[in-house]
Amino acid sequence: MTAFCFSDEALNDRNEVADRAMLDARIREFFPREPVPKADIRQARSARDTHLCCGIPEVTAEQFQAEVLGNALAKHGALIVRDFFPKPSSSALVKAIDRVLEACGTHGSSGNSGNETVYCNPPEVLREALPGKQLGNARAFQKASGAAMCVESPAIAESLLESFETLGLKAILADYLQEPPCVSVRKWMLRRSRLPVSESGWHQDGAFMGTDIKSVNLWLPLSHCGGASGAPGMDMLPARLDKIVSAEGAVFDWSVSQKQVAGATRNEGSSGPVSPEFFPGDALFFDHFFLHRTQFRPHFERLRYAVETWFFGSEAFPKNQVPLAW
Repeated sequence: MTAFCFSDEALNDRNEVADRAMLDARIREFFPREPVPKADIRQARSARDTHLCCGIPEVTAEQFQAEVLGNALAKHGALIVRDFFPKPSSSALVKAIDRVLEACGTHGSSGNSGNETVYCNPPEVLREALPGKQLGNARAFQKASGAAMCVESPAIAESLLESFETLGLKAILADYLQEPPCVSVRKWMLRRSRLPVSESGWHQDGAFMGTDIKSVNLWLPLSHCGGASGAPGMDMLPARLDKIVSAEGAVFDWSVSQKQVAGATRNEGSSGPVSPEFFPGDALFFDHFFLHRTQFRPHFERLRYAVETWFFGSEAFPKNQVPLAW
């Protein structure tokens, strides 16, 4: 893999007008498209170059390939790839997330404020993609949770797409999905955790995305988190699930109660949820059936930064998540 470095200097040297126009075109490309529902693509494959780590298969970046991804998701629901993203790039992204959240906070949920910078210069097409109150409501929800859509900063969005391609991810996902990947506008997030963490966060993203899609999520922690690190990582059930777990007893109609998590644990023969330790630049991959939540413990003293990027097949995508071309 070719080395890539995300940096403040590289970000500020970008052509903001060109990045904004490119992102606009990527989103508009999917406006006339309708999804083609497809069955679950996960198939058990030979377990090469993997070993169990806290119930989730773990590989190095050099070992990461479509076959390994497919085998892990088919058998365990997720895959950890250590040192996927360069640590210097992770540090630069932490600073960028702070600046995006600060810059986008100036317009809240209302749209552009006129104080547009490299960190907050969203394309106008977002108003068409999320009409009426949708865009404002989405921004308000994200702000309350300490997050912003990556597309609020076209320079960061385009930089990340370039970095992911340089790191080989685009080719791996195309091989695994069996069609070119696209990216979700609504679920491509720059995150800075809010404390305290809610205990009621268990969910499967398929509960609101739909289930007849092709998906892979890249959760990229930029901080030391999880385990006993003092910063929230991810609680997850290390098992393949083939349906959406009942929301009975849950706080939201898309979430899952502790009782239902316990039931899923028994049904899948799992030893129970795990909370692996992550370091900056590690990566966690899973799909829309994976049962997880932001790690809950009574006391966390450190924030966690992360980038969440949902990829879909360019044919089997959830239209409600607003795909953009890659």
